[in-house]
Amino acid sequence: MSKSKLTKEVIERFSITFNKAKSLGITDEDLKYIYEIGPDKFRISIRFNGSRITEVVYGLLNAINRKWEILNSLNNSNQKNDVATTDENEFVNLTLKEGFEKFLLYRESRLNNKNLSQLTYDKDVLAYRSRFIQDSGLLDKKIIDITVDDAQQYVDYLFSAKPLNDTNKEELSENTINNPYQLIHKTFEYFRNKLKIISENPFDEVDRKPKYKPKSRNYLDNVDIHLVLDKVNNKNIRFKLLVNLFLETGLRIEEILAIKYSDINRNRCTLKIVRALVKSRLTNELIVKDLKTDGSEREISISEYTLTLVDQYRYFKEQCGVLVSNDDFIFTSWLDQELISPSKYTAEWREFICSLGYEELPLRVIRHSAATFMLQGETNIEAVKKRFGWSKVSTVLGVYNQSNLEEDRKLLNKFEEEFRNSLGLTYTELYRISVNRFSNQRKINSFIQYMLGKPIEKINYLEDLKICQEYLFRLFPVFKKISNIDHLLDDEEIDTIFEGFKKVYKKIKIEPLNKNNLT
Repeated sequence: MSKSKLTKEVIERFSITFNKAKSLGITDEDLKYIYEIGPDKFRISIRFNGSRITEVVYGLLNAINRKWEILNSLNNSNQKNDVATTDENEFVNLTLKEGFEKFLLYRESRLNNKNLSQLTYDKDVLAYRSRFIQDSGLLDKKIIDITVDDAQQYVDYLFSAKPLNDTNKEELSENTINNPYQLIHKTFEYFRNKLKIISENPFDEVDRKPKYKPKSRNYLDNVDIHLVLDKVNNKNIRFKLLVNLFLETGLRIEEILAIKYSDINRNRCTLKIVRALVKSRLTNELIVKDLKTDGSEREISISEYTLTLVDQYRYFKEQCGVLVSNDDFIFTSWLDQELISPSKYTAEWREFICSLGYEELPLRVIRHSAATFMLQGETNIEAVKKRFGWSKVSTVLGVYNQSNLEEDRKLLNKFEEEFRNSLGLTYTELYRISVNRFSNQRKINSFIQYMLGKPIEKINYLEDLKICQEYLFRLFPVFKKISNIDHLLDDEEIDTIFEGFKKVYKKIKIEPLNKNNLT
């Protein structure tokens, strides 16, 4: 055995006590390349000339003796670095700090060639600048000298790191330490695959790798969306437009903020999504960029209701003396046509949703809520994929269907029928209620409850239904006309008739009955 000393930092990886190991004459050098993987079970793992020698041995002393036997049988000239490097490799003497600099330059070149997103690049740079890399103790070491032991000690350091700020948290979340771990791991992959100065990544061998744990994906259900759309009517026109557009289209916030007036096709009632707005985490600069993939560029339906909100917002700005052209972005500051930080809208949403009594839900929950609603019931999956800009059908449900603009309009109709008439009833169902041709008793009872504000136990069914029917005839005169020939129509004919009346009546909002609209 080697004559080097034994340290408590190294022996902590093993179940044997420090005093016991010291009495047996075990040293740090003895324990190198040995990993405890079970009760009295050890793995020997040694890299040599581009390959790995691995054995499992029972008993720590047996493992130590076997390790020295393996090392003594190998070429002594390769024992020091334990990696396949040659003097001809120009990067062989790079320190980890110098290697990081080369890696970040490589990532910057990928950014400039549009093979890497700005947000991903910013994330890498910030992770490198963090204390988790700068205080690692590895930056001044040669890359070829960094071993699996070093990698394991680094990961142990990450898991033991504590928050710096005065918070109630006693430890960092695994998501926080996952960022620096992922950066150092892919940097060593760069050393292995691009610079070819190591044959294997030492961070592949560590135990208990930090893993990203997705946060629970909260979303607003249909009742919540009704409330949000109702209460947002009391907010400023820009925020009202933002929330309605967000829920109706399911766009990403970076896509919404990059929309220009010229992206709207008034004749087709569509919106083209061709760019995105992001904020650099390094410079705080607002950057307008192309979308990630060709599939992200798309044309989707947009309602007359939301188009009217766009017009109202533009009119408001023009009345304030702002010159607005079709090439301008829609979402800009109040006083001019300058883009503003996405964090402004995030803060505005946070204040709004908390005022409704909800917990602090992030702005992206709107997109998830829109997708969840669109996927309810019988839905053309390919149309949802296209509308939301997903690159793979598997992202939706793994189901393929034909998609076109007509299918996309069905998604919009579904949204409007649920949230714009306040009842979740189609025009056909409202007509059938008005002529006693609707058989869904649960929906009829809910309709009466909503219209008259009565609990179910206080409803006088026949009398109250008649009051609601008379209101529907006044609100939709076509109902009375069609009722005169109702006995001549089958269900399919009624569905077809009312499909054509959507454009005429879809702006009508059905309000609960009160003294003002009972007559």
